[in-house]
Amino acid sequence: MRMITARIRYYLGLLFNRQTPWYVRLLLGLGLIYLIIPMDFIPDYVPVLGLVDDVTIGAMLISLAIRLLPKQV
Repeated sequence: MRMITARIRYYLGLLFNRQTPWYVRLLLGLGLIYLIIPMDFIPDYVPVLGLVDDVTIGAMLISLAIRLLPKQV
């Protein structure tokens, strides 16, 4: 649980850091919002796949944002 809260604090710190480029903020914000309020591309009543797409899309957006983050930030 500590690791999850530490990562959320890290992502929020990046989101509100003025040195973070706007496109990284956008991807990071979309990823965090999607994890909190997922729009379903595959409905949740489909076993397993309904939940996997929510986690996968959110994680991919956050991962892309971290890769695009400049080294100095």
